[in-house]
Amino acid sequence: MKRKLINIVLFGFILLPLILWLLWIVKPSYKANVLVVDKTVLTKYGLEHRAFDWVLQHRKYFKPNGDSYSPEHDYLGFFPFENDSFSIKDLSKLTEKQIDSLSSSADMTYFTDTYGIYDNEWYRKKDIGEHSKKVYGGLDKNDVLFLKKMKEKKKLILAEFNFFATPTPIIERVEVENLLGLRWSGWTGRYFEQLDTIKNPELPKWVIRLYKNQHKNQWPFTKPGIVFVHSDETIAILEKETDLSYEVPIVKSFNYGIKKFNIPKEIRYPYWFDITLSTDTNNRVLSYYELLPNKSGDSILHHHNIPKIFPAAFENIKDSPYYYFCGDFADSPIHRTFDELIGMEYLKMFVLNESDLNDRTPFFWRYYLPLTTKIMDNYFRK
Repeated sequence: MKRKLINIVLFGFILLPLILWLLWIVKPSYKANVLVVDKTVLTKYGLEHRAFDWVLQHRKYFKPNGDSYSPEHDYLGFFPFENDSFSIKDLSKLTEKQIDSLSSSADMTYFTDTYGIYDNEWYRKKDIGEHSKKVYGGLDKNDVLFLKKMKEKKKLILAEFNFFATPTPIIERVEVENLLGLRWSGWTGRYFEQLDTIKNPELPKWVIRLYKNQHKNQWPFTKPGIVFVHSDETIAILEKETDLSYEVPIVKSFNYGIKKFNIPKEIRYPYWFDITLSTDTNNRVLSYYELLPNKSGDSILHHHNIPKIFPAAFENIKDSPYYYFCGDFADSPIHRTFDELIGMEYLKMFVLNESDLNDRTPFFWRYYLPLTTKIMDNYFRK
């Protein structure tokens, strides 16, 4: 009897994916012209927008011709090839008339990353943790014009970190800030699971160099912590126990966001974020970051005028629908597997590792997936 039960369970486990796939096959699809802009694509896998492509495929948002969206091909920005060769396909060489036409045909746009590609990481394949000459990146005047046209036509706009920060020129940044009613503070930050330079060789060398230059050549950190970087190259660091009572930033959501988008009340966020505030009363804060410093950490934050509570996601639906995520939300270690299985979001308990504070997968399943899904469904499937 026990053996029979085991066989039934194993058979069901094997059969379940087939059933979920068949349910996905028969689910109605939706055609939408989605324009993704990603200027930070070092490999063909499109890490900075792959999570969003997972959402598109899972929810069956297909191109106007009925094909699936491809993370390798269906975006604007930097396209890497072998032997250090690349191509650039973006808005920079379009005329105003062409941009207006594109904004008419596009149903929505998502600027997933504009940080760009740099000499060390692309040509030299070394010292990738150190600053070097820009190869490509940043918003340009045609990006701004396209966003203005999209907003005028009340098309859906999504954007996220690194939208305002370097290497976008100040003129373009201010224009986009005014367009969306947002102001970047100049601060970005990130949680690192290890600040010990020996134990974590991937710690950005420029962070270490700048901090040492500003603190008498000292780097006293040996634990996890949060690194803050200002546009003027000021570095501030809060270390676990020394300055933080809890090491990872927490994203907390208001009841409105929880009910409308089915996002969790709180969740850890262990990656890059920016501190961006609103100048438009129509910008609704859906979620906010909360840092948990101790007395020493409070002193460091106060010294640098860094808040310990600041927005994580904005929504504006008064004049035209747009959302800004104050973090690198679309950069997730999610793979294009299981995206054609109905109900994967409900089976996430089998793939989540809540004990690993540095794992970004729980954030994708519990926050990013329901948020982007609801945003698009509310816009396209009213």
